[in-house]
Formats: sequence, structure tokens, C-alpha cells
Amino acid sequence: MKQKLFLLIALLGIITFACKEEPVGQQPNDNVPPGAVSNVKVQNIPGGAILTYSVPTDEDLLYVTAEYTRKDGVVSEARASMYTDTLKVVGFGDTQPREVALVAVDRSRNKSAAVNVTINPLVPDVNTIGKTLNMVADFGGVHAYWTNQNRAEISVVVLKEDKNKEYVPIETFYSTMVDGEGAKRGMDTIPANFAVYVQDRWENRSETIKFTLKPIYETKFDRLKFREVVLPNDEKSAWGWVMPRAWDGTIGDQGFHTGNGTGRWPHSFTIDLGITGRLSRVIEWQRQGSYYYNHGNMQTFEIWGCQTLDATGNWANWTKLMTCVSIKPSGLPTGQVSAEDKAWANAGEEFINSPMNPKVRYIRIKCLKTWSNGDFLHVSELQFYGDNR
Repeated sequence: MKQKLFLLIALLGIITFACKEEPVGQQPNDNVPPGAVSNVKVQNIPGGAILTYSVPTDEDLLYVTAEYTRKDGVVSEARASMYTDTLKVVGFGDTQPREVALVAVDRSRNKSAAVNVTINPLVPDVNTIGKTLNMVADFGGVHAYWTNQNRAEISVVVLKEDKNKEYVPIETFYSTMVDGEGAKRGMDTIPANFAVYVQDRWENRSETIKFTLKPIYETKFDRLKFREVVLPNDEKSAWGWVMPRAWDGTIGDQGFHTGNGTGRWPHSFTIDLGITGRLSRVIEWQRQGSYYYNHGNMQTFEIWGCQTLDATGNWANWTKLMTCVSIKPSGLPTGQVSAEDKAWANAGEEFINSPMNPKVRYIRIKCLKTWSNGDFLHVSELQFYGDNR
């Protein structure tokens, strides 16, 4: 009987031990802080600094953190794992000296003594870009230009004075392109006051520059008047993607497509606009889906025009209006596209015609190079703007 009682007590002890709740998560190992970083070096950069240092040798080191104040007393933090010796602190809107505290943290969340260093940020990109801002009157609106040599992530905000004499935002352009530009359209041809500034993701702003501009008259050519023209040296459609699909108002994985394997290049095609007018700009949408900046989408092409059609297709009877180069904002290799690349393509790429060029009725597009360097082209949609009064 005693033996059975002993076995029962032992069994209950095992069950109690097995059911005991185990600690969850990282538990403190000790209360010993890690060593501090050393040999700190500062490389000042636009709007920030790059800090390099020697990490402490503690086996339980977890990361190094940099604490600093950007503006308005808000404390910011940047972290680097134990596997690196470099930290980047950014987001400063001026060149005032700043103090940065470097602290090592171990797996028990013990903190080392802080090592304080002073940084002297260089002129922030937002201010450098702001000095390059310009805005001019354009067809149907205004056109802003800027230069972003460091390809910083910025937004350019265009404002217009309202009836209460207050400047309100009317358009914002997000960009990392070196030579940036953006246009706001759909305005009356009366003088108005505009302004523009640059802002970064930390809400630092450049100075606001003001302009008084008068938009130039512009209207969209009526696509219902367009018709296909096939000249002797033009390329015909293929795969059922006939030319009128290039102005049917539908943008996406569809449009006009020429044939491949013909042995002819470059490819050209001709459009009758149905009315004579002076072009201001042309917007081209590339084939989308899985074809952004690839396949037969046009990378370099020319736009030619004339008022009276020569049925022989002799290029000597046409005037070259512009050479157009498709831009991939990210600059990534073929087959790789960023969110900005897609947004840029989805908005349509705009190509500006000189007002010194003659009026035209017939448009001829000659593709010199596609994004895949193939021997065919495709285009989803084309729109033509200008003065056809």
C-alpha cells in the first residue's frame, strides 16, 4: 500500500511539473551593460551623416542605436545590427550642428554608456533642389522643372492663388529622377499667380517660389476623327491588334502591334488626325500588364507631320516634329520595375512639341528602338493636344 501511495505522489509531481507554465520570450540574462562603441568617425552628407565605429566585443551584443533630435524637439532613432559598424542619420532640414548619442544594447536590453558626437549636415537635398525650381506657362496650364542630382525621394508641390488670395496646392509630383518635370493642365488662358516648393519625407521644405503666368490655349484632338493611313513603307498591324486600338480610349494590356520577323526596321505607322492644327504635346501609354519597359514598348521614336498627304511615303515630304525618349525613373535593368516606374507609365509619358513647328494634319511615328531591342513595336494608347482652331 505504501508503495502504491508513493507511486501516486510521484506521478502527481510529474504531472504538476509538466503543466507548469514556461516563461515566454527573451528573458534577462544579466544586468551587466555592454561596452561602449569606440573610434567613431563622422562623414557629413546632405541632410545627415554616416557614422562608422568599432563595435564592443560583448558576446551578447544585439545592436547599436543612434539617438538625435531633428527638429521641434522630436527625438529620432536609427539602429544598426551587431554585424555592421555603420549607422546613417538623415532627415535634417538645415546645416546646424547636431549631437548624436551612440548607445550599444545587448540581448538583456542593457544599455552602454552613451558616446556623443557632433555632426554638421551638408545642405539638404530639399534646399539644393529648391534652388533649381522653375515654372513656365504651358499649353493649358503650367510646367515645373527641377534638378535632383542625388535622386532624393522628394515631392514637388504646385500651388495656385485662390479668390481669397491664399495659395492652395493644385498638384504634387513625386520623383527621384535627376531631371524632373511635371505639368498641371486644364486651366483657362488668363493670368494667375502660382507657386512651387520641394518637400522631403521628413517634411522639410525649400523656399516657396512664386510666378505670375498665363496658360496657353490648348485642346485635345478628337480621337473620333482619327483614321488609319497605310503608306508603302509603313508597317501593318499584327496579332489582331489593329491601329485604331491605339486611340480607342482604352489603356492597358492592349493596343496596336506590328509584326515581327519581317526583316524591316525601323517600323513606322501613320495617323490622319482629321483636322489641321498646331500640336502642343503628345501623350503615349505603353503596353502594360507584364510588359512595362519591355518587349515591343517604344523606347526611342520620332514624330513627323505634314498638312498634305504624299501617298508615296517619301520621308522628304514630312517634317520631323520631335524625337521622343521613354524614361524609366528607377533606371533599373530590363525586366525589373519599381512602383514609381509603373506610376510614371500609367500616367502616360508626355512629349512636348515646339510651338515653332508647322501645323499638321497627318502624324507619322517612326520607332527607332524598343525596350527589348526587338523588330516590332506595340503601343497601348496615343493622345494629341494643341490648338486646332
